[in-house]
Formats: sequence, structure tokens, C-alpha cells
Amino acid sequence: MISHKYSPIPGSDPEQSGVNTQTTARGKMVTLATRIQVSKPVKLLGVIAFLFLIWILYNYRIIENENVMNEGDFGSANKKENVVSTPKPDLKVVKVDVYYECLCPDSRYFVLHELLPTFEKVGSMMDIHLWPYGKATTTVTEKGYEFSCQHGEQECIGNIYHACVEKIVEDMTKKLELIKCMISDNYEPENIAKKCASEGGIDFEEIQICASGSEGKLLHFQAGLKTEALHPKVSFIPTIEIDDSQNSQKAILKNFLKEVCEAYSSQYLTPSEKLAHCP
Repeated sequence: MISHKYSPIPGSDPEQSGVNTQTTARGKMVTLATRIQVSKPVKLLGVIAFLFLIWILYNYRIIENENVMNEGDFGSANKKENVVSTPKPDLKVVKVDVYYECLCPDSRYFVLHELLPTFEKVGSMMDIHLWPYGKATTTVTEKGYEFSCQHGEQECIGNIYHACVEKIVEDMTKKLELIKCMISDNYEPENIAKKCASEGGIDFEEIQICASGSEGKLLHFQAGLKTEALHPKVSFIPTIEIDDSQNSQKAILKNFLKEVCEAYSSQYLTPSEKLAHCP
């Protein structure tokens, strides 16, 4: 009788089947974390990518905050526009030259109602220079200079005090406050200068030495040279230059803040940006 040998069918052996069943059962209990082992380089790359994403988001917020002004500090503005803060003094500024006379009613009005209010709003973006001379004339003599002023001798003396303040007082806020105080009542130049300096906490002695000596006369003479060099020639006092241009004097004298803001915006801002406190 011929005997046939049969190869066992995989999984048909009860004993082997039991072993496989146990292995399979155990295999189902193994978690994904124990099956997949991530190499260290891959883990490191993932951490770096995550940190890089955080860095991008952080820098984006910084850039965004630099272009948007805090409305609580600078006033409200159109939400659709980028609002930038007024620049610091060592950044971009508009140069302003004021040609005036200390006893001129129009000069007084401009200083009190246009120059000072504008400085209080956007002062840090202006580089202001004062030239107290107006329509005076100068005669050079052997002893120095002799002046003739539109509103008399007291105006010449007052202009000299203003010129000394312009040179000596470096802090622009204190300087303009002193000029404001003096020009409000400049018919007794020395007395008002002393009173205003005392109220502003400014050393009057240095100003007095300047105004009563040759330095004050020289400064008044130099203000005259600057005034006479204007182009077009001065025809009305005060005359105001913005960035060395007289532009429309009527517009400047009527709304100085608006003209300063427009000059700054046209040079340094994009059309979508707006300065705080500007009309």
C-alpha cells in the first residue's frame, strides 16, 4: 500500500494554531507608539520647525504693531488706514523758519494761535528756527550796528532779546514758552524777559548779558541777513518757510498745523498712512 505524505497546511496544526493565536492576540495589544520608533534626527527637525513657526508669528506681530499707533495714546483714526506716531526729534522732521517782529500784532497772533498750538500737537516732527527782525533795517557803523525797526526802538530791543533766547535756550518747549510769554507784552523788553525767564525757570543773567552786549546786536544783524535773503522778498510779517519754501503764505498763516502735516506726509508717508493730531 502506497503511503502518501502530506505537508501540513499552515495553521492546521492545532498546536501551532494555538501558538499563532496567542501571538496574534498579543500583537493586537501593542500600541502604535511601540511599533513606530521615530529617529532622533526626525524629532529634532520637528522641534526646529515648530520653533521657526513661533518665531515667524512673533515677528509678524512686532512689525504690525510698529505700523499701527496706539489709539489710546495718540487719538482715534480711520481703522482702514495705517496710523503712525509722530516721529522722535532725531528722525525725519519738517524744517520751519519763522520771520517775525516782537511788537507786530500779526506776529503775536501767529505765535500764540498757530505756532504754539501746532508745536503742542506735532512738535517732535518740526525743526523750528526763529528770526526776529521783520521789516527792520541795519546800518553798519564803526562801533557795530544800528537798527531801525518798524514799530520803533523798543521793538529793536525786544527783537534782540528774542534773538538771544533763540540762541541760548536749547530746550524747544522752554524756548517757545518763553517766546510766548515775552511776545504777549513786549513793550518793556528787559522787564518782560526777566519776568518770563523767572516763571519758566530759565537763567536770565545769560540772556541779559547777550542782549545788552555786542552778541545780541550781532544776532539781530544775522537775523536781518537771513530775512533779506528770502526769495521771494518779504512783503508781509510774519513770513513762514516750511522746508525752505514759502508755499502759500495765506494757507500757512490760516492753518499752520494742516500745512506742516501735509509737508511731512508728502515726504515721509505713504498715501495709506496718517499722522495723529493732523487734520
